[in-house]
Amino acid sequence: MGDIIKNSIVYNLFASIAGWFSGQFEKSRIIGGFLTERCSPEGEEKSVLVRIFYGIVNIFRIIFEKLRLTKLLEGSIFKMPLLWSFLAMVLAPALPTMAVLGLVCLGFLSLALKLFCERDYRLRYFPVNKFVFIYALVYFLTTFTSVDVRGSLLGGMLTTAFILFYFVVINAVETKKQLRRLTFCFVCFGVLIAFYGFYQYLFPSKFSGNWVDTEMFSDIGFRVYSTLENPNVLGEYFLLTIPFVVAFFFDARGILKKGFYFIVGCILMLCLILTYSRGCWLGILFAAMVFLILLDRRFVLLIILGLLIMPFVLPETILNRFMSIGNMSDSSTSYRFYIYMGTLSMLKDYWLCGIGPGTSAFNMVYPSYAYDSVMAPHSHNLYLQVMCDSGICGEIVFLAVLYRALKTCSIGLKNRAKGERIFVIGSISALCGFLVQSLFDYTFYNYRVMLMFWAVLAISMLYANIGALREE
Repeated sequence: MGDIIKNSIVYNLFASIAGWFSGQFEKSRIIGGFLTERCSPEGEEKSVLVRIFYGIVNIFRIIFEKLRLTKLLEGSIFKMPLLWSFLAMVLAPALPTMAVLGLVCLGFLSLALKLFCERDYRLRYFPVNKFVFIYALVYFLTTFTSVDVRGSLLGGMLTTAFILFYFVVINAVETKKQLRRLTFCFVCFGVLIAFYGFYQYLFPSKFSGNWVDTEMFSDIGFRVYSTLENPNVLGEYFLLTIPFVVAFFFDARGILKKGFYFIVGCILMLCLILTYSRGCWLGILFAAMVFLILLDRRFVLLIILGLLIMPFVLPETILNRFMSIGNMSDSSTSYRFYIYMGTLSMLKDYWLCGIGPGTSAFNMVYPSYAYDSVMAPHSHNLYLQVMCDSGICGEIVFLAVLYRALKTCSIGLKNRAKGERIFVIGSISALCGFLVQSLFDYTFYNYRVMLMFWAVLAISMLYANIGALREE
């Protein structure tokens, strides 16, 4: 069957057209510049700030040696950043936010101890690092320039800590096997989260559910949210995990392994569907298209055919939910539209420095600008909310983080061997799907999902530069 399709005139026509556009795309100067790395670790090592940092580290190393703390901590779990990174990243969906913060703090402590105890240990460099650090610094500073400093304090500190967790992850993983195992556990723990979601769907009377417009969607009985308190938040978690399951499926050798990852992917995908989150559905569709195109540009034909037949094969419940996107009769759509209008009006006065992070600061200012008297705890759009929290500086740095991360992944995709490319593709797809959903929701509202985003960004950088990791 595959040979018949590949030999068909239609297939070859589309493949030729896709190949021509791909060739023109790759030859352009803009794309050429995007796929060229101009930053180098050697240049960063010579910078004044890096020299000051390692000067301070050397002072602590001398102190540790004088007090013989190096020998005391030898083999200690408090000098194992990978352990705490693993626990924080994998268990985040099931633990309370403050418990996750505790694990993150232990991760910082263990990385610091490792740095002070090992004379030749150096932190890993990626070009995106400086933008992540600046972004964390901006959020830290805007916490203290907030319109409500006390109300912003907890949210600002959590946000800063979870952003900086990125540095713990990229330095905790030292071998390729560790990276694979961390990703595998992160993905497979999602199965347990999905099973709890199925339990909610089967016994909805035991759980609360206030996210359905019953007048417009009478056929939707319950939207699952599992351990993450909101269907959209649960969907965002799956957007970060499902592309890696697909990467494991393509990378697996043998029918049993492929079957295992196929089943895991189906479980996560079914639970994502049961969230009835339209933004997450669009996000996973976009992630799938990115994945297939990066895997083989000839999949463009399959994507076009899939989009054409989708309206005829989707269940009516899902199709109606899709078709309601942009329909102002839907309370969710009109609610978001009014919030966007009010937020944009607010940003006319607070675009420079923002109002500060957290719901308290937003609730203090937003009501004066609310459109049609619609109240909300946040702007329901990640990009708008970043600007609300930290002003134009925060917005620019955040976009720089996304640009630099995608550029590093794209360069890694270009330079990696065939067997290593699949996880870079999974990384790009996960980030892209999440960022699409971020157009319709404030995806960092749940701090645990925010932590998982920065952790996924970290493992994406590691996959893009996997040659820097040891084999064992």
